[in-house]
Amino acid sequence: MISWKLSTLVTSIFIYVLLLCTPLFSFSQYILNGAAVQNSCNCYTLTPAQFTQAGSVWNSNKINLNNPFDFWFNVYLGCLDANGADGIVFMLQPISTSIGSTGEGMGFSGISPSIGITLDTWQNLNHNDPTYDHISIQANGNAVHGSDLAGPVQISPANENIEDCQWHILRITWDPATQWLRGYFDNVLRVEAQINMITTIFNNDPNVYWGFTAATGGAHNLQEFCTALNPIFTTNAQNDAVCFGTPVSFTESSISFAPIQSWYWDFGDGTTSTQQNPPPHNYTIPGIYDVKLVIRGLDGCVSDTLKKRVTVGSKPVANFQIFDTCTGKPVRVINQSTNQVGVITEWTWVIDGLVAATDQQPVLSVSTPGVHTVKLVVKSAVGCQSDTITKTFVANPAPVVDIIGVDGCINQPINFLGSQIDNQTTITQWNWDFGDGSAGTVQNPVHIYQQTGNINVQLKATASNGCVSADAIKTITIGYIDVETINDTMVLPNLPFILVTSWWSSSPNPSFSWNPSTGLSNPFISGPVLSLQDDASFVITVTTPEGCKATDTVNIKVFKGSAVYVPSGFTPNGDGRNDYLRGLYVGIKQVHYFKIYNRWGQQIFSTTSLIEGWDGTIRGVKQSTGTYVWMLKAEDLAGKIYEIKGTSTLIR
Repeated sequence: MISWKLSTLVTSIFIYVLLLCTPLFSFSQYILNGAAVQNSCNCYTLTPAQFTQAGSVWNSNKINLNNPFDFWFNVYLGCLDANGADGIVFMLQPISTSIGSTGEGMGFSGISPSIGITLDTWQNLNHNDPTYDHISIQANGNAVHGSDLAGPVQISPANENIEDCQWHILRITWDPATQWLRGYFDNVLRVEAQINMITTIFNNDPNVYWGFTAATGGAHNLQEFCTALNPIFTTNAQNDAVCFGTPVSFTESSISFAPIQSWYWDFGDGTTSTQQNPPPHNYTIPGIYDVKLVIRGLDGCVSDTLKKRVTVGSKPVANFQIFDTCTGKPVRVINQSTNQVGVITEWTWVIDGLVAATDQQPVLSVSTPGVHTVKLVVKSAVGCQSDTITKTFVANPAPVVDIIGVDGCINQPINFLGSQIDNQTTITQWNWDFGDGSAGTVQNPVHIYQQTGNINVQLKATASNGCVSADAIKTITIGYIDVETINDTMVLPNLPFILVTSWWSSSPNPSFSWNPSTGLSNPFISGPVLSLQDDASFVITVTTPEGCKATDTVNIKVFKGSAVYVPSGFTPNGDGRNDYLRGLYVGIKQVHYFKIYNRWGQQIFSTTSLIEGWDGTIRGVKQSTGTYVWMLKAEDLAGKIYEIKGTSTLIR
């Protein structure tokens, strides 16, 4: 087996012999002037990157404008943009092969008769130049814009600047039948003029020289051109990639100034061809191949090597591991698909006949228990498709549970029931989340909440087969209620009185109930009107929709006469009996004052309260045993005024 290096050497020798042994045909002779130099067989420098340079290259043989031409060139305008100058001109003229001058005229200015297609890279205001690099068709050495045959327009439709360190394609065509002269830049028509050049410009002389001139002045650029010798080919494959077993067709579409004399193909697998369009090529093994094309023009020039990478993809192998699971839960899948040549970019996963996913690492699940079939087909970026691989897995049933529970009240037990809906599993573990940070593991728990509001309770269960149910969720409301009615009081017989009640609840609409209902206008409202003849006690019960209850009691006495009593003595010794000197009031609604004086007539205590009394101290100092004078004024429920005075003895 010949090694790769030896095969490459043999191929190189073959190219060398092919190019050397083929008889050369001198298509034309070029005459160089000024700064112009020949770089290679078909490439020339018109000006180096130096100030005040001029160069021209002329074909020594005149062409006849009665014949059409289609000239292809590669042009290079340098790398300097803002300070780059001045440009190049493709020119037709019958005068001489030695003309050309420096500066803004680019070697074209003043030459008459002539036709010039100018590629101007410097803005000369005195020439009416636009700001961008521009192309135009001009006549008779007149470089000033205004009388152009075509243009000026931007040279490149894609960029204002062509001094970009890049080679570009310049194409010039002439059709004497239609008298159209056209200029193309990078395969885009930029300027055209319909003119009878032979009669109008060249005084009926059809024979002219053609060539390039270029110049620099106070700014410069490296300016070059080549007669085009550009190998180009395409394949029948999208993105130059096919699957193994598919022939690859190569179509040559090279651009060349001179007719192409020979072609040399290297298909990258050790095989070659010298045909312009070789027959479809079958690669014997998958791989990535560098296909090369070299062309030789009739002028004897050999092109650079065009290299294009062709991918011959292998057939991918679909493979995966899959594991048993539970219904509703993702199946564990390990994708093990491989491919020798070409990246796998498409995966088609089919479960029980339906496409379930197209991801490399899919998330697959089923909702029914039993045996399920999974198929996988993969495809590479080249478009090569695998065979279908089929595997099965078992989906074990998962338990199905629900929560039975009702709304409740704060600090009161709430009963929950865990209900199993399915009949295919045996539950071995219950897991409750009560929504307040606490949990439980019995099937039917009892829970007390210490917070109110809407609470989400969750339940999941684990079966003996290891499968876990989906979460059962139930929202319950935990409520509260508190109530406070009026203090115990006394009312006049048969006189309406409102039992004012305050309440606080998590629900805006609790229910009310008074017991007994005797004497009440409506026992089912918060503040009924009361009318009594005898003493009574009432209990109010407030209930929320969740069943939370609160109660309060009020004792009502019916006024049947009033009295005022003040004890004749008191013993403030802290035993809880008779510790204060105060009035005892029956049927009294208001105390205007109750005042106490010592034996020197000094007031030592005063109040308007029905219950407040004197504790036998003055500013915290205990007073000695003695007799003290008191005075009071009070008013009963009927409006009767009591205004009395007396003495009481403090006993220590």
